[in-house]
Amino acid sequence: MTQWQQDLLLAALVGLVWFMSLNLINGTWLRPHNPAVSVVTGVFLVATVAFTRRTPRTMLLLVSVLYPFLYAAVGTGLAAQLGLTIFGQPEISDAALQSEIHLVPLLVVGYLAASAGVRRFTCLFFTMGSLAGLMIGLPTVVAIVLSHVNRAVLHGPRYKALPRDLGSLYTYIDVSLFVFAEALICGMVLLGADTRRRRKSVALLEQRNAELVRLRAVEAERAAVAERTRIARDLHDVISHHVSAVVIRAQAADRVADQRPEVLREAIRWIIASGKEALTAMRETVRVLNTASPQVAGDTGSGGGTAPVPDLADVARMGERLKAVGIDVTMELPPRQRQLTSATDLTAVRIIQEALTNVMVHAKATAARVTWQSGPQGELLTIDDNGTGGPPPVNVLQTARRQESGRGNGLIGMRERATAVGGTLAVAAGPLGGWRVQAWLPPQK
Repeated sequence: MTQWQQDLLLAALVGLVWFMSLNLINGTWLRPHNPAVSVVTGVFLVATVAFTRRTPRTMLLLVSVLYPFLYAAVGTGLAAQLGLTIFGQPEISDAALQSEIHLVPLLVVGYLAASAGVRRFTCLFFTMGSLAGLMIGLPTVVAIVLSHVNRAVLHGPRYKALPRDLGSLYTYIDVSLFVFAEALICGMVLLGADTRRRRKSVALLEQRNAELVRLRAVEAERAAVAERTRIARDLHDVISHHVSAVVIRAQAADRVADQRPEVLREAIRWIIASGKEALTAMRETVRVLNTASPQVAGDTGSGGGTAPVPDLADVARMGERLKAVGIDVTMELPPRQRQLTSATDLTAVRIIQEALTNVMVHAKATAARVTWQSGPQGELLTIDDNGTGGPPPVNVLQTARRQESGRGNGLIGMRERATAVGGTLAVAAGPLGGWRVQAWLPPQK
């Protein structure tokens, strides 16, 4: 049901209650001296409820101007003097507001217009001015009329209290009622304005809540993407390094298997040990992923989602693994007692691991050197090799692209890991004749 339909239904209900109540009090002491003014009030009340929210400014103007005019015409007998006898009232009836309930149309139109967005000053000007016209202008008109009509119409108790001239208005008008009614109308207008303000606040809060829900969905998606990227990096770093070493060692053993079978057996034993080590690392990573509680991307705090961090002994074993496939690796690492517990440490280990994997798989190198310098300015990692592939292309990091085959993931992964902790990564020609991968990572916090 639309707002317009709700207003019409409410107006019909108000009209039914109003006119049924008038019919019930007819013939009792509650019946006003001139019932016609109550009919006028009921008509304006129904129209106000039905149309003010739809056309607030128009209804504010119509009710404020027409209601006191028609009320005065019916209440003073001016309508009868003009020949309009449909109300059935005597020529001069009553110049005063017959009942405080007849203020209802002005109260309702002031509240509804203000709540619909009409400025408070405009609502107060029209409604309070209309009330002044009704309570002051009405007896003024009566006094003027009575000063020019036959005084014979004043016989009878009904007309004793009517103002006889303009000078008698002060004693005739109920000033306290007028002030109270003006304050009541002012309060209704301000209440309507406050209702609109609260409605706008609720709408704004709902809009902001919807925006927060949307942002949370975006953040959740971003976190999911970051988590998938982290999982891919971890699996790539852990598995690629071990499997690459196994494949290279197996290929080397296959080439000399016929001439030196003892090398084949030694390679098989080494492959078994490396395979077990790879399986252990993979199972540990999978265990962490299975038991990890959801975390916001970038959260490096402890808990179920924190991946196991290799220690310096694991870094040293990376070099031993390359030596087993024919690459002489020298390492300069921080002191052995250092604990690798931060995100920066994990990033350093993974960059070294990936760089050595690239040396092993792509560089065709026979020697490599790893230097890890740690100080107050941060961590500086340098991996050099003597590979025969020539110097790296210009802007190799900017032109690297991920491929479905997995090629290109190494450089991109190292760059992303360094950037994630606020560091930098550079690739250039190295002093050993091959490539130099150098990464700077900010100090640990």
